[in-house]
Amino acid sequence: MKKGSRLTLVSGLALCIGNTSAQTIERVKPGDATLDCPGIQQEAKPLDGIIAAGDPDNGAVTRAAAGAGAGVAGQVGGSLIGSLFGPLGSVIGGAAGNATARTATEQKMAPDAAAKQRGAEAASRKDFLTKLGAAKGCKADDPGVAGRTLTAEEFDRIAGAPAPGGLTKVTPFSVASVTPALAEAVSPGATSGLFDGKLDLKGKRFYIAEFRVLYDIGGEVTASTRAGYLPGRDYGATRMRVTYNVPNVDIAAFQAITDKVYSDFTARLQSAGVKLEDAEAFVKDNGFVYEATEAPSRPGTPVLLEKNGRKYLVTAPAGMKVISRGFAGMGTGNMTKRMDYVKGNLEALSISVAVNVAALESSGNNRSSITARGSSADAKEGMSITQAPDGFFVHTHANGSAIRMIKALPLDGHYASFRDTGGYDSSKDAVARTAGIISNMGGLAANQSKRVEMEVDLDGPATTRLAMRGLVTINQGIVDQIKAGM
Repeated sequence: MKKGSRLTLVSGLALCIGNTSAQTIERVKPGDATLDCPGIQQEAKPLDGIIAAGDPDNGAVTRAAAGAGAGVAGQVGGSLIGSLFGPLGSVIGGAAGNATARTATEQKMAPDAAAKQRGAEAASRKDFLTKLGAAKGCKADDPGVAGRTLTAEEFDRIAGAPAPGGLTKVTPFSVASVTPALAEAVSPGATSGLFDGKLDLKGKRFYIAEFRVLYDIGGEVTASTRAGYLPGRDYGATRMRVTYNVPNVDIAAFQAITDKVYSDFTARLQSAGVKLEDAEAFVKDNGFVYEATEAPSRPGTPVLLEKNGRKYLVTAPAGMKVISRGFAGMGTGNMTKRMDYVKGNLEALSISVAVNVAALESSGNNRSSITARGSSADAKEGMSITQAPDGFFVHTHANGSAIRMIKALPLDGHYASFRDTGGYDSSKDAVARTAGIISNMGGLAANQSKRVEMEVDLDGPATTRLAMRGLVTINQGIVDQIKAGM
């Protein structure tokens, strides 16, 4: 082949690749509803290669880069460090140069923005096809199975499900976006197995002294292994940390949800025939065991509670304050009034629930790296309702009876977009990798660390519907517990 022909072929091939790369990979294509299992498999075949080509962490890219960087750069690095440390330095320098060159080559070989975009599109398409195959009953060990025919509703449900990672299009969380959702009717779910304990309210007059709703707006989850040492093996320590944050917190929107939840709670008490005393009049006539003196969050003035790796926004119904808590919780309170309450068959209730907007996962901390060769941690979409982390779920002030939530109430549904905003990975840091090589050659294990920073964009309507579903369920559970204790 002549040189000119060779150039033409290469140019034409490049143009062809460019045109292919520009083509959008749709998550759902026309005709997908008619695909049988072999057709689904055929559609999915080319996607793995596209996904791998768009993955900057793809092992094949790293291996190729290592080979490409092992020549001249290694010699340059070796000569520089060798002149400083002698014969040993030349060996170390070669390794260090290789690491530096490898990093530079990896950067050159890393997928560009277009490849990453196509990789994401292919991953979304594969996710849809996987769900479609599962719904049709396709079997990996029997590729000849055609699978069942889905109804139009079943197919639409799969086609309309968000791609992995949560919602891709988010309506900002604000008063305007949550208000319509708060007007929708909500039915409580089951609460069997959620609670432990009982309330002593038989023959007593009581009021609600406190109704706190805490909203998870940030936090972190970690995982780690401690370094272990055995001859000839690398058992360095590892540490993984993931932090997440809800940006631009709209306190007024969270307040609107809390007010609606409390309104629902008092309405359910009334429907159950429970007589609730007016708090202001009750305290005026009888005093209090614990006084609610602390202002909760208000627009422009957030009140935060940081506990167990999460940061909570503390809210209460409009006009209601909360009780101060310290290291020992609420403390002993007013002992004289406690005795008066007991003698007069009087009582007060504190209720505290938390809405968690992130599901946290960790492989654990402080394990030996000899038996556990890595760390993993993640914060992802997954809402749940739990009791507040700084006290009981429901408890009485005078006689000390209480209800605990012994497990979380998980809420299934998509409501947010979790997106990476920054971080650090020592395995991709040339300096850290060089230091690790030097440590290994000195008989010490190399440590590794990774940090991921994320922001959580809450969808106003979806977050509200899901939170209200859980909180209304909890409301009904509390009413049932109060009735059982009367």
